[in-house]
Formats: sequence, C-alpha cells, structure tokens
Amino acid sequence: MAEIKWVQLGIKHCERVGKTVELMEKRVYPSGLLQINHGEYRVMTHKCSAGYECTHLENPCVWVDKEGDGCQYNV
Repeated sequence: MAEIKWVQLGIKHCERVGKTVELMEKRVYPSGLLQINHGEYRVMTHKCSAGYECTHLENPCVWVDKEGDGCQYNV
C-alpha cells in the first residue's frame, strides 16, 4: 500500500493574510513492487496553513485548495 505524507516546503510571510504561513505538499510514495527508485513520489496537492482564511478573500492565492473543506492537512 502506498504511503501518504504531508511535507513542509517552507515558511514565509503572506501579505494577503498578514501573517507567517507554512507551505505544504501532499506526497504519495509507492511501496512494494511499484517502487522503482527509492525516494520517488507523486505530488497530489499543495496547501497553505492560511488556506481557510485566504479562501474567504476576494482574490485567493494559488496555494488555496478550492475543492477542499478548509482543513489544513486532510489525508
């Protein structure tokens, strides 16, 4: 079975929400016979720790999960 992990890509100050935010990436790592090279993964989505707040702005950034429910780290 594949392993799913949220990985922190970085921290930055967001001018839109006026605070420091964490940028995350949801990765899927294959296991068993599907694993060709150790460390390969597939990026499923990106999120920001201020995604819920940013969703309510007139012009949200590209890190907002428009299909999500506002939770930060859904698996």
